[in-house]
Amino acid sequence: MWIVVPNPQAVIYLPLLLKTRRELRKEHDVEFYTLDVTSRGLVRLTDVATMLVKKCKETTEGAEETKRHAATPPTTKDSDTLTHSLHRRRQIRI
Repeated sequence: MWIVVPNPQAVIYLPLLLKTRRELRKEHDVEFYTLDVTSRGLVRLTDVATMLVKKCKETTEGAEETKRHAATPPTTKDSDTLTHSLHRRRQIRI
């Protein structure tokens, strides 16, 4: 049996839905899905959970790298890169 959960509820209730899925699968052939807005299809809720965990780890690692980088004094090359990046952002916003 397929159970399709709308995206907002899928994210809000993800832990509960995964627990429910695990319990139901002991006795029934059931799978939870949500909508994949990029491909206009369905994606398994377990795949969504995996993607969210991966994104969270990437964000955390990026934040830690930023903290480490901020602790070291900037070099001329870093300043040039930052200036170029800021200039580029202004061009994109216009």
